[in-house]
Amino acid sequence: MTQKKIYALIMLISMLAVMWVGLIDTSRSLTQTAAALTVTAQMNSSNYRLRQTANLSGSISLGGSPANNLLVTVEVKQPSPYGPYSYRTLQVGNATMPLLANVSSIYIQDVSGNSIDTIKTGSQMQIGMTVYNIQSTVITIYATTTVFDENMVPLATNEWTSTVGPEQTVGSKFQITVPSSATSGRALIAGCVYSNDPASGGVPYSNENDFYYCISRTQTGLFGLTQPSPQSPQNTPGAYNDPIKLSPAPLTGNYSVYVLAQSSPTVMASATTSFTVQSTTGIPPQASFAYYPPNPVVNQTVSFDASSSTPEGYNDVITRYDWNFGDGTADYITTGSPADPTASHVFTQVANYTVTLNVTNNEGLWCTTSKPVNVWIGVGPSANFTWTPPQIVINGTVSFDASLSTPGSIGTLTNYLWNFSDGTGIFNLTVPQVNHAFTQTGSYNVTLTVVDSLSRTASISAILQVLNSTVKLYDLNHDGKINIIDISIVAKAFGTSPGMPGWNPIADVNNDGTVNIKDISLVAKNFGKDP
Repeated sequence: MTQKKIYALIMLISMLAVMWVGLIDTSRSLTQTAAALTVTAQMNSSNYRLRQTANLSGSISLGGSPANNLLVTVEVKQPSPYGPYSYRTLQVGNATMPLLANVSSIYIQDVSGNSIDTIKTGSQMQIGMTVYNIQSTVITIYATTTVFDENMVPLATNEWTSTVGPEQTVGSKFQITVPSSATSGRALIAGCVYSNDPASGGVPYSNENDFYYCISRTQTGLFGLTQPSPQSPQNTPGAYNDPIKLSPAPLTGNYSVYVLAQSSPTVMASATTSFTVQSTTGIPPQASFAYYPPNPVVNQTVSFDASSSTPEGYNDVITRYDWNFGDGTADYITTGSPADPTASHVFTQVANYTVTLNVTNNEGLWCTTSKPVNVWIGVGPSANFTWTPPQIVINGTVSFDASLSTPGSIGTLTNYLWNFSDGTGIFNLTVPQVNHAFTQTGSYNVTLTVVDSLSRTASISAILQVLNSTVKLYDLNHDGKINIIDISIVAKAFGTSPGMPGWNPIADVNNDGTVNIKDISLVAKNFGKDP
């Protein structure tokens, strides 16, 4: 018989042994003994309310001495008829007993099946887990996945059973919506495998596998989140602890706690205890909000999101959000059951503002919170332009191009204002290119002003000299020569007509509205001639 088959037989014997051992209730501290192993389970209180931590702890002894190097399974069940609240498989010391399986992977995806490591609150995500049977025999598993937020508040649990062939892998996925009340930051998913539901005597088939992901208030995606080192075992021989965090809106009633300690396939003990979550009527909501961008500038739209606010009671809802932006404008208020937690605002002056949020729940109770919002001028746009030809003559078409202008740190360029200072007025365009002809000689101060989407402006000027001569046919750049430069001007605009990208009216030598082979031919025939 192979070693793997021997392990499988031992685990079967252990399951029968733990089913034989009864559960003995001794008020809030209960003890069971099997094969000289003893474990206790007690809470630090019998009653809790929302957001509190129900601290579970206990002692473990083997033959009367503090036990070490073992696994402790903890299952917490919510009030009937609701299911499990959380599962954990804790290590005390270096547990080295042989196991039948391992959690080979835990991963998260968006609803389309794309891999992600960061999920936005209020969004849906899929959690997947795979289990590998390391034995050479078929096993039946009871697998669990518990999803926590950054504060280790359980958001959801999933339990599934499957038969796994020898040295085969099996997996399961489930979908949850990350609640708006979930605390953002690095959060944990715990994957465990048992022979059965721990509350029914199931023993661990694997160590717990922990996977870290990120909860965000602003975005979902794959951002290269690194996985930290596995959580360290609890290193106090003869003791274990598991802080059970309660959500902002927990179910009220009695919670049952099941504990199983196991030091070898045949040496185990179990204990149970319970605690009560009291009614939360009369507790005010908690106000909280975030805003984006974190460093807004004048005239930029700032988005505010108060979805992290919580009603602080089971089945309570926030029915009113009252925003005061601290700039003298009227409050922005949303109502409903629930009310919309989002708002947007534009600050028109550089200043340090205090934004205040007041939230009210369906019991009429309220809470306020404030944050400073510093609005700065930001880096504005810059103006720049070029023109061709470099030598300008009376009635000659000059092409001006402001594409080198930039919008600055945020926003986009929306308008280009040209003043040619020749009495033709100001040309307000939405594209960076414009053509213009000067009808008289002299020096002209051409000014470009660009405007961005935040109404910020920048200007630049250049002095252009218009010569007292007429346009020389085929000398397209007016340098006094008909050469390869003139041919290249036509070639660059070849195939274009007015309104098309790359159009250059100078290149339309025969003025037929299209730059084509005829224009190249005319310039080529006069190549090298005196214009």
